[in-house]
Amino acid sequence: MKKVSVLVLIVVLLAIPMLSGCKTAVVAEGELVSYGMTDDWVNLGEIFSTFGERYNVVHTDTDMTSAEQIQKLLAEKDAPVMDIADIGFDFVGPLIENDLALPYKNASFSKVPDNFKDADGRWTVAYWGAISFLVNTDLVDNVPQTWDDLLKPEYLDKVCSRDPAKSTYATGSVLAVAYAKGGGEDNVQPGLDFFKELRDSGNWRQGVVLNVASVQKGECPISIVYDFDGFAKRDATGLPLEVVIPTDATVGMLFAEYINAVAPHPNSAKLFQDFLFSDEGQIMLAKGYAHPARSDVVLPDEIKAKLLPESAYGNIHFPTSLESFSAAIKAIVEGWTAISAQ
Repeated sequence: MKKVSVLVLIVVLLAIPMLSGCKTAVVAEGELVSYGMTDDWVNLGEIFSTFGERYNVVHTDTDMTSAEQIQKLLAEKDAPVMDIADIGFDFVGPLIENDLALPYKNASFSKVPDNFKDADGRWTVAYWGAISFLVNTDLVDNVPQTWDDLLKPEYLDKVCSRDPAKSTYATGSVLAVAYAKGGGEDNVQPGLDFFKELRDSGNWRQGVVLNVASVQKGECPISIVYDFDGFAKRDATGLPLEVVIPTDATVGMLFAEYINAVAPHPNSAKLFQDFLFSDEGQIMLAKGYAHPARSDVVLPDEIKAKLLPESAYGNIHFPTSLESFSAAIKAIVEGWTAISAQ
Protein backbone atom coordinates (compact mmCIF):
# COMPACT_ATOMS: atom_id res chain seq x y z
CA MET A 1 0.00 0.00 0.00
CA LYS A 2 2.85 2.38 0.91
CA LYS A 3 4.63 1.62 -2.35
CA VAL A 4 1.48 2.50 -4.32
CA SER A 5 1.08 5.77 -2.42
CA VAL A 6 4.70 6.73 -3.01
CA LEU A 7 4.34 5.89 -6.71
CA VAL A 8 1.21 8.03 -7.04
CA LEU A 9 2.98 10.91 -5.27
CA ILE A 10 5.93 10.67 -7.66
CA VAL A 11 3.62 10.76 -10.71
CA VAL A 12 1.78 13.81 -9.33
CA LEU A 13 5.02 15.63 -8.54
CA LEU A 14 6.37 14.92 -12.00
CA ALA A 15 3.19 16.24 -13.58
CA ILE A 16 3.19 19.55 -11.69
CA PRO A 17 6.12 21.09 -13.62
CA MET A 18 4.52 20.04 -16.92
CA LEU A 19 1.17 21.65 -16.05
CA SER A 20 2.89 24.70 -14.64
CA GLY A 21 5.03 25.02 -17.75
CA CYS A 22 1.98 24.84 -19.99
CA LYS A 23 0.12 27.57 -18.09
CA THR A 24 3.27 29.70 -17.96
CA ALA A 25 3.56 29.48 -21.74
CA VAL A 26 -0.08 30.51 -22.15
CA VAL A 27 0.34 33.46 -19.79
CA ALA A 28 3.47 34.49 -21.66
CA GLU A 29 1.54 34.49 -24.96
CA GLY A 30 -1.49 36.21 -23.45
CA GLU A 31 -3.36 36.27 -26.77
CA LEU A 32 -5.65 34.14 -28.88
CA VAL A 33 -6.69 35.12 -32.41
CA SER A 34 -9.55 33.41 -34.21
CA TYR A 35 -11.22 33.58 -37.60
CA GLY A 36 -14.94 33.02 -38.09
CA MET A 37 -15.79 32.67 -34.37
CA THR A 38 -17.93 35.70 -33.56
CA ASP A 39 -19.41 36.30 -30.12
CA ASP A 40 -23.00 35.89 -31.36
CA TRP A 41 -22.37 32.40 -32.79
CA VAL A 42 -23.27 29.34 -30.61
CA ASN A 43 -22.56 31.23 -27.38
CA LEU A 44 -18.91 31.83 -28.28
CA GLY A 45 -19.01 35.22 -26.59
CA GLU A 46 -19.51 33.64 -23.17
CA ILE A 47 -17.08 30.82 -23.99
CA PHE A 48 -14.22 33.15 -24.95
CA SER A 49 -14.98 35.49 -22.05
CA THR A 50 -14.83 32.63 -19.54
CA PHE A 51 -11.64 31.25 -21.06
CA GLY A 52 -10.00 34.66 -21.20
CA GLU A 53 -10.76 35.52 -17.59
CA ARG A 54 -9.65 32.12 -16.33
CA TYR A 55 -6.30 32.07 -18.14
CA ASN A 56 -5.65 35.80 -18.61
CA VAL A 57 -5.84 35.57 -22.39
CA VAL A 58 -7.08 38.39 -24.65
CA HIS A 59 -9.18 37.09 -27.55
CA THR A 60 -9.82 38.81 -30.88
CA ASP A 61 -11.81 37.55 -33.87
CA THR A 62 -12.28 38.45 -37.50
CA ASP A 63 -15.55 37.25 -38.97
CA MET A 64 -15.22 35.35 -42.24
CA THR A 65 -16.60 32.37 -44.11
CA SER A 66 -14.91 28.98 -44.28
CA ALA A 67 -13.79 29.70 -47.84
CA GLU A 68 -12.28 33.03 -46.77
CA GLN A 69 -10.40 31.26 -43.97
CA ILE A 70 -8.59 29.05 -46.45
CA GLN A 71 -7.70 32.01 -48.67
CA LYS A 72 -6.48 34.03 -45.70
CA LEU A 73 -4.33 31.23 -44.27
CA LEU A 74 -2.67 30.61 -47.62
CA ALA A 75 -1.90 34.32 -47.94
CA GLU A 76 -0.54 34.51 -44.37
CA LYS A 77 1.64 31.40 -44.33
CA ASP A 78 4.84 33.39 -43.99
CA ALA A 79 3.36 35.97 -41.60
CA PRO A 80 0.72 34.11 -39.58
CA VAL A 81 -1.98 35.98 -37.65
CA MET A 82 -4.66 33.44 -36.73
CA ASP A 83 -4.40 30.73 -34.06
CA ILE A 84 -7.73 28.90 -34.20
CA ALA A 85 -10.84 28.72 -36.33
CA ASP A 86 -14.21 27.09 -36.69
CA ILE A 87 -14.72 25.68 -40.18
CA GLY A 88 -17.60 24.05 -42.03
CA PHE A 89 -17.06 20.37 -42.70
CA ASP A 90 -17.23 20.93 -46.46
CA PHE A 91 -13.99 22.96 -46.25
CA VAL A 92 -11.98 20.52 -44.13
CA GLY A 93 -10.68 18.89 -47.33
CA PRO A 94 -8.86 22.02 -48.60
CA LEU A 95 -7.62 22.65 -45.06
CA ILE A 96 -5.85 19.29 -44.96
CA GLU A 97 -4.75 19.28 -48.60
CA ASN A 98 -2.87 22.55 -48.02
CA ASP A 99 -1.29 21.42 -44.70
CA LEU A 100 -2.86 24.32 -42.85
CA ALA A 101 -3.77 22.53 -39.60
CA LEU A 102 -1.60 21.59 -36.63
CA PRO A 103 -2.05 18.03 -35.28
CA TYR A 104 -3.34 18.27 -31.71
CA LYS A 105 -5.46 15.85 -29.72
CA ASN A 106 -7.33 17.83 -27.10
CA ALA A 107 -7.74 16.53 -23.55
CA SER A 108 -11.17 15.03 -24.39
CA PHE A 109 -10.16 13.70 -27.80
CA SER A 110 -10.90 10.07 -26.92
CA LYS A 111 -14.49 11.00 -26.03
CA VAL A 112 -15.26 12.48 -29.45
CA PRO A 113 -16.80 9.95 -31.92
CA ASP A 114 -14.35 8.64 -34.51
CA ASN A 115 -16.36 10.05 -37.43
CA PHE A 116 -16.16 13.50 -35.83
CA LYS A 117 -12.36 13.77 -35.80
CA ASP A 118 -9.16 13.33 -37.75
CA ALA A 119 -7.03 10.45 -36.51
CA ASP A 120 -4.08 12.83 -36.08
CA GLY A 121 -6.11 15.60 -34.44
CA ARG A 122 -5.74 18.08 -37.29
CA TRP A 123 -9.48 18.79 -37.00
CA THR A 124 -12.12 17.82 -34.48
CA VAL A 125 -15.85 18.49 -34.69
CA ALA A 126 -17.05 20.45 -31.65
CA TYR A 127 -20.75 20.73 -32.50
CA TRP A 128 -23.34 20.30 -35.21
CA GLY A 129 -26.56 21.92 -36.38
CA ALA A 130 -29.51 20.60 -38.37
CA ILE A 131 -31.02 22.22 -41.45
CA SER A 132 -34.40 23.63 -40.40
CA PHE A 133 -37.21 26.06 -41.22
CA LEU A 134 -37.50 29.26 -39.20
CA VAL A 135 -41.12 30.40 -39.40
CA ASN A 136 -42.56 33.75 -38.32
CA THR A 137 -45.99 32.68 -37.08
CA ASP A 138 -47.24 36.29 -37.22
CA LEU A 139 -46.78 36.15 -41.00
CA VAL A 140 -47.43 32.47 -41.75
CA ASP A 141 -50.72 30.83 -40.77
CA ASN A 142 -49.84 27.23 -41.63
CA VAL A 143 -46.35 26.22 -40.51
CA PRO A 144 -44.61 24.03 -43.14
CA GLN A 145 -43.41 20.62 -41.94
CA THR A 146 -41.84 19.10 -45.08
CA TRP A 147 -39.79 20.27 -48.01
CA ASP A 148 -42.69 19.81 -50.44
CA ASP A 149 -44.79 22.09 -48.22
CA LEU A 150 -42.55 24.97 -49.29
CA LEU A 151 -43.93 24.63 -52.84
CA LYS A 152 -47.52 25.41 -51.78
CA PRO A 153 -49.05 28.53 -53.40
CA GLU A 154 -49.75 30.04 -49.95
CA TYR A 155 -45.99 30.56 -49.53
CA LEU A 156 -45.60 32.72 -52.65
CA ASP A 157 -42.61 35.07 -52.16
CA LYS A 158 -42.23 33.98 -48.52
CA VAL A 159 -39.25 31.58 -48.45
CA CYS A 160 -35.72 32.91 -47.87
CA SER A 161 -32.58 30.90 -48.55
CA ARG A 162 -28.99 31.64 -49.32
CA ASP A 163 -27.31 30.74 -52.61
CA PRO A 164 -26.46 27.00 -52.85
CA ALA A 165 -23.37 27.86 -54.88
CA LYS A 166 -21.96 30.07 -52.11
CA SER A 167 -23.41 29.15 -48.73
CA THR A 168 -23.00 26.06 -46.55
CA TYR A 169 -26.48 26.75 -45.19
CA ALA A 170 -27.88 26.28 -48.66
CA THR A 171 -25.72 23.41 -49.88
CA GLY A 172 -26.78 21.50 -46.76
CA SER A 173 -30.40 22.28 -47.61
CA VAL A 174 -30.02 20.88 -51.12
CA LEU A 175 -28.48 17.72 -49.68
CA ALA A 176 -31.33 17.39 -47.16
CA VAL A 177 -33.92 17.56 -49.96
CA ALA A 178 -31.92 15.00 -51.93
CA TYR A 179 -32.26 12.59 -49.00
CA ALA A 180 -35.97 13.39 -48.68
CA LYS A 181 -36.49 12.41 -52.30
CA GLY A 182 -34.46 9.20 -52.33
CA GLY A 183 -31.06 10.62 -53.21
CA GLY A 184 -28.11 11.43 -50.98
CA GLU A 185 -24.40 12.14 -51.12
CA ASP A 186 -24.04 10.01 -54.24
CA ASN A 187 -27.07 11.59 -55.95
CA VAL A 188 -27.76 15.27 -55.20
CA GLN A 189 -29.81 15.89 -58.35
CA PRO A 190 -33.23 15.56 -56.62
CA GLY A 191 -32.21 18.38 -54.30
CA LEU A 192 -31.06 20.59 -57.15
CA ASP A 193 -34.28 19.92 -59.07
CA PHE A 194 -36.34 20.89 -56.02
CA PHE A 195 -34.56 24.20 -55.48
CA LYS A 196 -34.98 25.03 -59.16
CA GLU A 197 -38.70 24.33 -58.79
CA LEU A 198 -38.81 26.46 -55.62
CA ARG A 199 -37.16 29.32 -57.49
CA ASP A 200 -39.36 29.00 -60.57
CA SER A 201 -42.54 28.82 -58.48
CA GLY A 202 -41.89 32.31 -57.11
CA ASN A 203 -41.97 31.05 -53.53
CA TRP A 204 -38.23 31.62 -53.08
CA ARG A 205 -37.89 35.32 -52.32
CA GLN A 206 -35.11 36.60 -54.54
CA GLY A 207 -32.87 39.56 -53.75
CA VAL A 208 -33.26 39.37 -49.96
CA VAL A 209 -30.15 38.74 -47.84
CA LEU A 210 -30.99 36.20 -45.15
CA ASN A 211 -29.78 37.63 -41.84
CA VAL A 212 -31.09 38.90 -38.50
CA ALA A 213 -32.08 42.26 -40.01
CA SER A 214 -34.20 40.76 -42.79
CA VAL A 215 -35.93 38.44 -40.34
CA GLN A 216 -36.49 41.35 -37.93
CA LYS A 217 -38.06 43.46 -40.68
CA GLY A 218 -40.43 40.65 -41.69
CA GLU A 219 -38.76 40.27 -45.08
CA CYS A 220 -38.27 36.53 -44.45
CA PRO A 221 -41.49 34.90 -43.22
CA ILE A 222 -39.88 31.47 -43.74
CA SER A 223 -36.10 31.05 -43.59
CA ILE A 224 -33.94 27.99 -44.20
CA VAL A 225 -31.27 28.00 -41.48
CA TYR A 226 -29.40 25.84 -38.99
CA ASP A 227 -31.59 25.05 -36.00
CA PHE A 228 -29.21 26.73 -33.53
CA ASP A 229 -29.10 29.85 -35.69
CA GLY A 230 -32.87 29.89 -35.83
CA PHE A 231 -33.12 29.89 -32.04
CA ALA A 232 -30.48 32.63 -31.86
CA LYS A 233 -32.45 34.78 -34.32
CA ARG A 234 -35.58 34.23 -32.24
CA ASP A 235 -33.75 35.43 -29.12
CA ALA A 236 -32.20 38.40 -30.94
CA THR A 237 -35.45 39.63 -32.50
CA GLY A 238 -38.05 38.75 -29.88
CA LEU A 239 -40.39 37.69 -32.69
CA PRO A 240 -42.67 34.63 -32.57
CA LEU A 241 -40.28 32.45 -34.57
CA GLU A 242 -40.77 28.69 -34.64
CA VAL A 243 -37.91 26.31 -35.48
CA VAL A 244 -39.09 23.29 -37.48
CA ILE A 245 -37.03 20.25 -38.46
CA PRO A 246 -38.46 18.99 -41.78
CA THR A 247 -39.98 15.61 -41.07
CA ASP A 248 -39.02 14.04 -44.42
CA ALA A 249 -35.25 14.67 -44.02
CA THR A 250 -32.62 16.97 -42.62
CA VAL A 251 -28.83 16.98 -42.52
CA GLY A 252 -26.57 17.35 -39.51
CA MET A 253 -23.99 19.91 -40.57
CA LEU A 254 -20.67 19.56 -38.76
CA PHE A 255 -18.37 22.34 -37.54
CA ALA A 256 -14.72 21.46 -36.98
CA GLU A 257 -12.13 23.19 -34.82
CA TYR A 258 -8.49 23.40 -35.84
CA ILE A 259 -5.26 25.12 -34.91
CA ASN A 260 -3.24 26.99 -37.51
CA ALA A 261 -0.14 24.97 -38.43
CA VAL A 262 1.92 28.12 -37.85
CA ALA A 263 -0.16 29.61 -35.03
CA PRO A 264 1.54 32.60 -33.34
CA HIS A 265 0.07 31.54 -29.97
CA PRO A 266 0.04 27.71 -30.10
CA ASN A 267 -0.13 27.13 -26.36
CA SER A 268 -3.17 29.36 -25.94
CA ALA A 269 -4.74 27.61 -28.94
CA LYS A 270 -4.20 24.15 -27.47
CA LEU A 271 -5.53 25.17 -24.07
CA PHE A 272 -8.63 26.67 -25.70
CA GLN A 273 -9.33 23.41 -27.52
CA ASP A 274 -9.00 21.56 -24.22
CA PHE A 275 -11.55 23.97 -22.73
CA LEU A 276 -14.00 23.84 -25.66
CA PHE A 277 -14.11 20.04 -25.67
CA SER A 278 -14.37 19.72 -21.89
CA ASP A 279 -17.74 19.02 -20.27
CA GLU A 280 -17.98 22.71 -19.39
CA GLY A 281 -17.21 23.89 -22.92
CA GLN A 282 -19.61 21.46 -24.57
CA ILE A 283 -22.42 22.49 -22.20
CA MET A 284 -21.73 26.14 -23.00
CA LEU A 285 -22.10 25.36 -26.72
CA ALA A 286 -25.45 23.71 -26.00
CA LYS A 287 -26.46 26.87 -24.13
CA GLY A 288 -26.05 28.53 -27.54
CA TYR A 289 -28.39 25.87 -29.02
CA ALA A 290 -25.61 23.93 -30.78
CA HIS A 291 -25.54 20.13 -30.52
CA PRO A 292 -22.32 19.09 -28.70
CA ALA A 293 -20.13 16.59 -30.55
CA ARG A 294 -19.59 14.67 -27.33
CA SER A 295 -22.78 12.70 -26.73
CA ASP A 296 -21.52 11.56 -23.32
CA VAL A 297 -21.91 15.06 -21.87
CA VAL A 298 -25.01 15.36 -19.67
CA LEU A 299 -26.80 18.65 -20.28
CA PRO A 300 -28.46 20.50 -17.38
CA ASP A 301 -32.27 20.26 -17.40
CA GLU A 302 -32.67 24.01 -17.93
CA ILE A 303 -30.66 23.82 -21.15
CA LYS A 304 -32.37 20.66 -22.42
CA ALA A 305 -35.74 22.32 -21.88
CA LYS A 306 -34.85 25.01 -24.44
CA LEU A 307 -33.90 22.53 -27.17
CA LEU A 308 -36.11 20.49 -29.46
CA PRO A 309 -36.70 16.90 -28.33
CA GLU A 310 -34.60 14.14 -29.90
CA SER A 311 -37.75 12.83 -31.60
CA ALA A 312 -37.74 15.94 -33.84
CA TYR A 313 -34.56 14.63 -35.49
CA GLY A 314 -35.90 11.26 -36.58
CA ASN A 315 -34.86 11.70 -40.22
CA ILE A 316 -31.41 13.22 -39.80
CA HIS A 317 -28.44 12.28 -41.97
CA PHE A 318 -24.80 12.90 -41.09
CA PRO A 319 -21.79 12.86 -43.47
CA THR A 320 -20.82 9.28 -44.21
CA SER A 321 -17.21 10.36 -44.72
CA LEU A 322 -15.24 13.51 -45.40
CA GLU A 323 -14.57 12.38 -48.97
CA SER A 324 -18.18 11.53 -49.91
CA PHE A 325 -19.61 14.62 -48.22
CA SER A 326 -17.06 16.90 -49.91
CA ALA A 327 -17.87 15.31 -53.27
CA ALA A 328 -21.59 15.90 -52.69
CA ILE A 329 -21.06 19.56 -51.80
CA LYS A 330 -18.89 20.04 -54.90
CA ALA A 331 -21.61 18.50 -57.07
CA ILE A 332 -24.21 20.82 -55.50
CA VAL A 333 -22.12 23.94 -56.09
CA GLU A 334 -21.39 22.98 -59.69
CA GLY A 335 -24.97 21.92 -60.30
CA TRP A 336 -26.49 25.09 -58.92
CA THR A 337 -24.00 27.28 -60.78
CA ALA A 338 -25.20 25.63 -63.99
CA ILE A 339 -28.88 26.09 -63.05
CA SER A 340 -28.31 29.74 -62.15
CA ALA A 341 -26.94 30.37 -65.60
CA GLN A 342 -30.15 29.14 -67.22
